[in-house]
Amino acid sequence: MTYSGILEEMTIDDVRGLKPNVGVVPIGSTEPHGPALPYGTDSFQVTSTAYGGTRRANELGGRVVCLPTQRISLNNNFYKFPFACRMQVPTFMSLLKDLVDLCEHEGVHRIVFVNGHGGNPDVIRAVQRDLAAREGLFTCLIGTGTCASEEARSVWENRSDHAGEEETSQVLYLRPDLVREDQIKVNPQVKPKLEVLNEFRVEFVRPWHLYIPASAGGDATKASAEKGKTVLESAIEGTGRFLAELSKAPESDTFPY
Repeated sequence: MTYSGILEEMTIDDVRGLKPNVGVVPIGSTEPHGPALPYGTDSFQVTSTAYGGTRRANELGGRVVCLPTQRISLNNNFYKFPFACRMQVPTFMSLLKDLVDLCEHEGVHRIVFVNGHGGNPDVIRAVQRDLAAREGLFTCLIGTGTCASEEARSVWENRSDHAGEEETSQVLYLRPDLVREDQIKVNPQVKPKLEVLNEFRVEFVRPWHLYIPASAGGDATKASAEKGKTVLESAIEGTGRFLAELSKAPESDTFPY
């Protein structure tokens, strides 16, 4: 019997029958994405990839369980926008560690964080670094589109990091009922006036009300549901293959080497 691996959909007998050895932790966000897209944009996209990839992995012979999507994460630099849902960094780190503890308690020692929000990776990596002291635990981090093919990703014409062509296309595919198509446009992205920050590519946490005043940035005018479908379907297939191979890899003292 093939189990979906989606914990929310399974019974206790299903979970016991699956005997998972890989745990997937999808991490989204609830935050403004401009006048055209809903607050749930990041969560809708990462859920599609993580849930779809888990189902595909188990069809390929894996034993993968996917936890519910975490829909609130790190948005401290969105504080000027209304209801940009956020938690403090230590809280977020504790949440991730608690979810890893849960998986380990159930005998699952291979954990995949699937992240859908750009404000999270640095802190997720810090959690991974902290957890690296645990013997026998393997964690890794991928994004919503990490496992999509290069051919699929080539459909993007105007890439941006928030509510541009990519995210608009994907939400047009996943939740067209929530997209205000008459508001799809070019939204400005503002560079710092201090030119040396741009010249030397200095890393700093951008105050997003100054960087993208509309809470969306970039040219979304060439977005389409077809582009979103192309990339997300490829991401689901690739994520499924990745999770299946991770699950089927034999145990060893030197895993994954």
